[in-house]
Amino acid sequence: MNGVRKPVNGLSRRTTGRPRPWRLEFGAAVLLLAQAGPAAAEPEVFVVDPASSRVRIHLGRAGLLSFMGHEHEIDAPIAEGRVEVDPADPARSLVDLRWQTALLAIVPGTEPEKDVPEVEERMRGPEVLDVAQHERIRFWSFEIEVEEADPAAGRWRLRLRGGLELKGSRHTVEIPVEVHRQGGELVATGEANLRLRDLGVEPPSVASVVKVSNDFRVTFDVRSRRAQAVVESR
Repeated sequence: MNGVRKPVNGLSRRTTGRPRPWRLEFGAAVLLLAQAGPAAAEPEVFVVDPASSRVRIHLGRAGLLSFMGHEHEIDAPIAEGRVEVDPADPARSLVDLRWQTALLAIVPGTEPEKDVPEVEERMRGPEVLDVAQHERIRFWSFEIEVEEADPAAGRWRLRLRGGLELKGSRHTVEIPVEVHRQGGELVATGEANLRLRDLGVEPPSVASVVKVSNDFRVTFDVRSRRAQAVVESR
């Protein structure tokens, strides 16, 4: 009457027609929580043990006089590494490995002793590793494909696609890996075939006749322990 609205259940029609701001915020929060679902499980973190791990680079020879040469075998000790394992979905796991270029060296006994200093100097020089300008090499995974899995036996066959940082440039590489888990330890082994030119390195030659082959392979046995186990063992 006289322009005054009648209350409805003790509230004015203006109140019942427009929800209060706090009700909107509360409703939105409930909706977001419902959509989020249960929280994802925390990944297990493993730390690479450089002392018990091994990475070897095998370089062959090419050219007219390749029969006079032999394969170079280079030790590439891992400086540090970390693996994050998603127990619910191994494909969402992560790998991050790093090397110090100055520590790459000829495996003792695989090269005539008199040739080792010259070979290592050339390897560390600007045409190959360029140690003076680039102190590290890094590999990190950005995609993991599970090709075969036997969780009960603690074994997986994976294919890692990731980035390889070498001489300041980043390249995509693919690495097949066999993983065996035993308690708080992970062992990853495998072999990958790569090409020097794909990584921005021109195969060095000797007198333009005998040269290092463009194709090379990397073999590895990388061992890591669960981060908590590493702390407890100190």
